[in-house]
Amino acid sequence: GDLDRRRRRKRSPPVAMMSWAASPQRKGKEAANAAMDAALSVNERILRDIAACYAEPGAGETAEPQLDPAALQPGKDKLMAICSKLGLSCIAPRRKINVMIVGNHSAGKSSYINWYCCEHVQTTAVAIETSGFSFCTSGKKRETLRGKATLQLFEHLRHDLKGFFPAIYPGLSTEVSTSKERCFNLVTFIDTPGLVDGSFHYPFPVEDIIVAMARHTDLIYVLFDPIGQALCDRTMNVIERLNEQHATKMRYFLSKADTVPLERDRQKVIVQITQNLSSRIRNKHAFELPSLYIPDKSSTGSESIDNNIERTCDEIESAVHQNVQNNLDKLGEDCQLIDETICSLLKQDDVARAHNRRAALYGYALLALSLQPLLFALAFALDKMALPPLGQLRLVAPQAHAIAIAVGVALVDSPPPAALALRPDSTADGAATPEADRPSLGGAAGLLSLQQFLGGCAALFVALQLASLLVRRYRPAYSSRTRASLVATRSFVSSDLRERKARLYKSYLDQCSSGVS
Repeated sequence: GDLDRRRRRKRSPPVAMMSWAASPQRKGKEAANAAMDAALSVNERILRDIAACYAEPGAGETAEPQLDPAALQPGKDKLMAICSKLGLSCIAPRRKINVMIVGNHSAGKSSYINWYCCEHVQTTAVAIETSGFSFCTSGKKRETLRGKATLQLFEHLRHDLKGFFPAIYPGLSTEVSTSKERCFNLVTFIDTPGLVDGSFHYPFPVEDIIVAMARHTDLIYVLFDPIGQALCDRTMNVIERLNEQHATKMRYFLSKADTVPLERDRQKVIVQITQNLSSRIRNKHAFELPSLYIPDKSSTGSESIDNNIERTCDEIESAVHQNVQNNLDKLGEDCQLIDETICSLLKQDDVARAHNRRAALYGYALLALSLQPLLFALAFALDKMALPPLGQLRLVAPQAHAIAIAVGVALVDSPPPAALALRPDSTADGAATPEADRPSLGGAAGLLSLQQFLGGCAALFVALQLASLLVRRYRPAYSSRTRASLVATRSFVSSDLRERKARLYKSYLDQCSSGVS
């Protein structure tokens, strides 16, 4: 009975070893993920999948690029880690577009952001409320971030803002909202400080920072209110500098148009703003200055005023679509760059391996050849000394002994008496050995002395050894494991990631025109 119970306990797996795949926790998590995916739009899913190709969600900062193929982990490393280990500089594409709003003090910048996300995110008032740079973005919960936390969230701004540290820290803040209205979950608004002239002092160079941040924006909205118009020199200087580098990103609007109820007065304001801008901007052709106002805050009788605020939403939506296309194209370009880099590394390694094989062949051949002078010198020395155990070499292997003697031509004038006494010059029965049967020494007098011959052998040995060392200079080559990692990484990037990019592109095109094959 005890034996049967032990067998049954062995057959039944313990609770801790149950497959997590069949657990209700995983089923609940999969159901939650499916519901979350269903709530996302096609663009959101595409941008999320592209971001997952570059780095794991919540992954820390990528190390500085340094060529280290041995550290590759095929199938685990994402594009950012792969580029870093291949010595390539790679910047992950942004999931959200950046829209910067520039304008005079009290031009309606914060009010527009509140209207777009349908939430009171920014403080609005007649007085100067936004004295710093405020980032408004969508997140999982309502939160406010300050200073360094903002730079940690928007890591791509750190390089351009490094020259303004630490004065810029108090002027940075982030408002995280849970709003999903319009395209707010794919947009980050940058609310800049209201620009004023006079003795007002900013704690940081506001104009330089606006120009620096503009490099990372997709759209720049410039708002002119009917009161300030284009009369603020600081605003006009910023617009002029932005227009030199980012003219295609800039859009100009007359805000708070409902405060000017008469059409004739609005046209005068538009003409005055246009005249002031004409000397500051380059893209004068097809210049537009549409009017807009916040519908919720409009005065009575403003229904007849042309409101182009929805046009700003169309511009943002177009920028989101363009961002999706740019991210898909960048994914393909980065995959191509990695593939070409790995191919180049493998070709260089093939060349290095071929060179090392030739160097090893020639080097070890010279090393073996360098031993020959030592063997010849040893043979001559043994023949000269004519030791009893070794003097029988002429009887055992007369051909080898004769070759060894003939290589040096002749060493000495006559052998020593001990050698004559020990050398077997007669047969066993006492008869003299014929001279024709003895190996010739090349004459009584030699061309080289023993010291000269031994010195020459030593010099030849050293020369061949040095030549062997010089020839056997190997080039650095990858190990078999590193080569296998490179090949596997290239296969992962070329097949898996490119197939995923093609699948995402098809999903994006299907939403634009269903039925296009």
